[in-house]
Amino acid sequence: MNISFWYQDKEYKLTLHEKAENNIQVSLGDEERDVIVGKVGADEYILKVDDKVYNVIITTENSNTYAVYLNGKCIQIEKKSAHKLLGGKHAPSRKQDITTSMPGQIVKILLEEGAPVKAGQAVLILEAMKMQNEIKSPQSGRVVKIGPEVGDSVEAGGLLFTVE
Repeated sequence: MNISFWYQDKEYKLTLHEKAENNIQVSLGDEERDVIVGKVGADEYILKVDDKVYNVIITTENSNTYAVYLNGKCIQIEKKSAHKLLGGKHAPSRKQDITTSMPGQIVKILLEEGAPVKAGQAVLILEAMKMQNEIKSPQSGRVVKIGPEVGDSVEAGGLLFTVE
């Protein structure tokens, strides 16, 4: 199985080959690693790579962005839409609601409504599971709405902001 994803505007292409149950060979470029996978919960896994063990939680930020918690550190990866793959030249920009996949509390709002925003730019900080997570815009445009205020609690699926 081949998987492509983007992290910090760089594309990565992984090849996954199941060698045995819970044992996957992962290739990235010229590097290959055997990974032993254990599922802990719906979104949580334990990975053993070489002699290191990693706790991984994968949540969906929105339809294009995933938050991957690796031993407590959060990174965001994204899949590209056809619009982004074409360089944004052949499709009009669209309004996109950004929701949270987990309950939390708004710690800081970094942009105001009406402010221009670039793809990947942080708009607000959400504290969830005792970690502060920058919630970033999936597209360039303008922040047209910010739902919560600093100190507000948000439920899973709650609107954080809208970009168009």
